[in-house]
Amino acid sequence: MPSSAISSFIEPERVEALLAPWLPDAQDRAFVVRCMLGEGPAHHRGANYVLLTLLGRVLEHLPPLDSVPAPMGEPIEVPMRLPPHLAKASEPKSYPLRLPSQPLEQLAPRGSRPFEAMVDCLTDGPPQHALSNVAMVTLLTEILSRLERGGRT
Repeated sequence: MPSSAISSFIEPERVEALLAPWLPDAQDRAFVVRCMLGEGPAHHRGANYVLLTLLGRVLEHLPPLDSVPAPMGEPIEVPMRLPPHLAKASEPKSYPLRLPSQPLEQLAPRGSRPFEAMVDCLTDGPPQHALSNVAMVTLLTEILSRLERGGRT
């Protein structure tokens, strides 16, 4: 499938609106969305858009939590993986979107080898992978919180 066909259905502003509660700064949000939907292979950009948009649809069907965001636990920085020649010349950098630790702590104790391995799996790789993983975990955290606090429609 040509990348133009994939690009035709991606609406970055839809994902930007979806991530606004967790990335209130418009420039940070635009940067993260560009990394997920504007960079890398077209099939990854398309898949990221589809999955994030579907999670957004799930959120639309759940009652809001009185403007109280879901408990995210201590957020985990998502490191920018820079080429070695650039990494040496600058301080370590991270993306503005953080990985919620709370849902991972439901799967393994924080600080344990399994917990650290989960963090590595979710945050490693090119930006379109790592940031989409983190965005999906963020949305799933909100979905689970809304379900646990009482509401299915």
